[in-house]
Amino acid sequence: MDHAIEILSSEWIATSLSSIAFILFILYIGKISSEKNRIKFIKIIALIMILFTVTNHVTHLINGTWTLDKQLPVHLCGISALICCVIMFIPENKRQFLFEFLFYCGILGGTMSILTPLIDNYNGSVNFFYIQFFVKHAIIIAFPIYLRNYLNMELRVYSWLKTLISLNVLLAFIIPLNFYIGSNYMYLAEVPAVDNPLILTTQWPYYILTWEAIILILFLITYYFSKPKKA
Repeated sequence: MDHAIEILSSEWIATSLSSIAFILFILYIGKISSEKNRIKFIKIIALIMILFTVTNHVTHLINGTWTLDKQLPVHLCGISALICCVIMFIPENKRQFLFEFLFYCGILGGTMSILTPLIDNYNGSVNFFYIQFFVKHAIIIAFPIYLRNYLNMELRVYSWLKTLISLNVLLAFIIPLNFYIGSNYMYLAEVPAVDNPLILTTQWPYYILTWEAIILILFLITYYFSKPKKA
């Protein structure tokens, strides 16, 4: 079953603090490492993400719980997780767009997921799916910050706009996919069953339109505080 963690509950406080600690650990290792070891370390983090991703699908297949409407990696955080898996293993000159998409969508999507967690396949205990939820979302937040802070990747001037356009192109494919297979990827068929402050209305498609405005504002704020400093 799905498990929504209540905001400000003891469980929410514990999972939030644990996620923050893991994010800070990744960034601290980057800060104290040499340039060569920084690359090695973030590749290890990418391999951890690959391991969690593969294990997740294999476990679902073994348990008979893998379904087309639940397990495709086309949620925003699922796409961000895939970028974390591959970005360090492709040529450097092919990374820029993926980095920018991950920076905006990974940080914002991961943060919202940790603050308003909705965990699939929860059985009442701290199982694999429970742990991987928070580890993967912590990684998709830390990964792009690590790339920016320690591997000299920077946001381009209109990166926020390019990412927003790309996100809407994805929406154009995922909305009909949801209706065709009965899924709710990116929560574009109905709102998530969590107490989310970004849900101003539950009526479709108006909540999607309000998200568009909110995401634009959040992208601009993210760019403002993360853009390259002028020399």
